[in-house]
Amino acid sequence: GQGDAYLDMWLGAEVDGRKNIDTILAETSELFEGKAAWLLSQVLPPQTPLFIANSMPVRDVEFFWKPNNLGIQPFFNRGANGIDGTLSTALGIAHNQQSSVMLTGDLALLHDTNGFLIRNKFIGHLTIVLINNNGGGIFEMLPISEFEPPFEELFATPQDIDFALLCQTYGVKHELISSWEELRHKLNPLPNTGIRVLEIRTDRKESAKWRKENL
Repeated sequence: GQGDAYLDMWLGAEVDGRKNIDTILAETSELFEGKAAWLLSQVLPPQTPLFIANSMPVRDVEFFWKPNNLGIQPFFNRGANGIDGTLSTALGIAHNQQSSVMLTGDLALLHDTNGFLIRNKFIGHLTIVLINNNGGGIFEMLPISEFEPPFEELFATPQDIDFALLCQTYGVKHELISSWEELRHKLNPLPNTGIRVLEIRTDRKESAKWRKENL
C-alpha cells in the first residue's frame, strides 16, 4: 500500500545517505570529530565495551557508527545527569572486565577527572579517546554560535587545559594522536592493563561546519 511505498522510499534514502557518509569519511584525512566514532565502529576488537559520553560523542555515534557484526557493547548515561560521572562510569564498566574504551569530549572528561583517583585500585584497562575541541562542540550547532560575544564565554566555555600535564598529575599515560592511521593502530589490539588517554585535537567550528554541510 501507500504506507509501504513511503517506508521503502525512507529506507532507500537512509541507505543512500549511509553510503555517502561512508565514502566521504573513508576519504577524509583531516581530524573531523565524527570520524572518531566511525573508525571505532570498525577497528575495535569484537565485544569491546565502549562507554560513550554525552553531548556530541553520543550523537556522533548515532550519526556515523557503521553497522557491523563486531558485537561492540555500548554504554552511556542518559537522563538529566548530563556529563556528571563520565569517567567514573567508564572506569566502573572496565573494572575487572575485558579491555574497554571511552569516547569523550574535553568538557565531559574535565567534569569528572577526580575519577582518575581510583587508578591504584582499578583492575583492567581503559583507553580514553579524547576529542579535544577546547569547549562545548554541541553548542556550535545552535543559532547562538553566531553571536560573539557572548558565545565563547558563556556557551563554548573553552578551558585551555594541557591534558598531557593533567594526565601526568594522575600518573595516567597520555598520547597525542595526529592521524587516523595512528589511532587505528592504537585501538587494536588494546592493552591489558592501565589507563591511557589518546587525545585528538580538533577544530569545533570546522567540525560543526562539516556536519551542517553533510548531514
